Amino acid sequence: MKIGLIQEQSLKLRMTQELKQAITLLQYSSADLLSYVQELVVENPLIDVKETYSTPYRERRTNSNKQSFIENSLKERTCLREHLRNQLIDIRMEQKERVYVDFLIDALDANGYLKDDLAELASILKVSEELLESKLYLLQTLDPVGIGARSLQECILLQLRKLPVRNAVAETIISDHFRSFAEKSWKDLSKKVNVPISEIQEIQNIIKTLEPRPGLKYESDETTYITPDLTIERVNDELHIIYNDEILPQLIINQPIKLNESNRLDTETKDYYSKHLTQGKWLQRAIDQRKETMINVMKVILHKQKEYFLYGKNFLKPLTLMDIAETLDVHVSTVSRTVKDKFVQTPHGLVSMKSFFSTKLDEESGEISTTSVKIHLKELIAAEDKKKPLSDQKIANLLKTSYGITISRRTVTKYREQLNIPTSVIRKQY
Repeated sequence: MKIGLIQEQSLKLRMTQELKQAITLLQYSSADLLSYVQELVVENPLIDVKETYSTPYRERRTNSNKQSFIENSLKERTCLREHLRNQLIDIRMEQKERVYVDFLIDALDANGYLKDDLAELASILKVSEELLESKLYLLQTLDPVGIGARSLQECILLQLRKLPVRNAVAETIISDHFRSFAEKSWKDLSKKVNVPISEIQEIQNIIKTLEPRPGLKYESDETTYITPDLTIERVNDELHIIYNDEILPQLIINQPIKLNESNRLDTETKDYYSKHLTQGKWLQRAIDQRKETMINVMKVILHKQKEYFLYGKNFLKPLTLMDIAETLDVHVSTVSRTVKDKFVQTPHGLVSMKSFFSTKLDEESGEISTTSVKIHLKELIAAEDKKKPLSDQKIANLLKTSYGITISRRTVTKYREQLNIPTSVIRKQY
């Protein structure tokens, strides 16, 4: 075997600091981006602002100089997602795994629950449900205890398992007999678990000390107003995308001197000036790129979901992040970051960009999304006779006869629970 030097040519993608910051900027909500710009305005003397915007969460000032912009800064507050992500810093995992956990964190509601169907989320990410569930289990180990639960039952169970002194009977009751416990069918329950009713009462007292909404304490007490990033305007049968430029101030990059040999500036001053000038120009480019990417993604959504915008929520079609990524020839993570925490004003109300994505039900039912099925399910229950509420099997039958949607009773039960709609027994009125 000969030993020697071989010269090879290869292509490698280097993740520069600017690229990392641009990716981070893409996933910011308008409020987060505004806060970030405010920080840079304070730190960078070359960035100035021209306030030509108004937002519901800030008071409009008559003067539009840099000082008033800084004074109007939003209050910083550790939110639930930030709190969870801070805990992930010290956990060793591959980058792909971190993306999946990050995706689940974004899917949590204000109470800290994961209300979206895990199978649908896995389909959007193009991974197995088992893999995503393993990342959910990791998320559920974080503080606050009970975070990432898919139901009140799971939330309570997660907290019971983390008590300093575990109660095996309480865990069994919540795990296997939750409905009987919640409906206070305690006589039957005491026979099933072979404990006196007095002990069940003690278990209820323990559960009262737990937090049914673990994520709520991280949400702001102040009213939150949402300003749409994009607006879909309908003119006759034509749909137009309008980007809300007024969310952010107009940035002005001051360049009082030119860096050339004739400037008699010391090296340190030149480096300081050059650094802040580069940062200011990069910020302008990154904001423009963010805007362009959001509009491009919205154009594809508009094309694929045209019937939704024209006729309403019942016409929402199956659409995944991968569908958008393949159309635009970008990575699926780019689409995921683009739609994260972004809102669109549609002819049918204000919605998040994520709401346009939904998995396909099945081949037999045609091009219908699970979101549409849930809407029909809610309509059927809302119109039911409250004295004779519909069972899950009857709902499945009506979905087939009225809308041509074929799903099993078990699937109806799953969707009903995801919508937090109680059983027909509990819904019944006398």
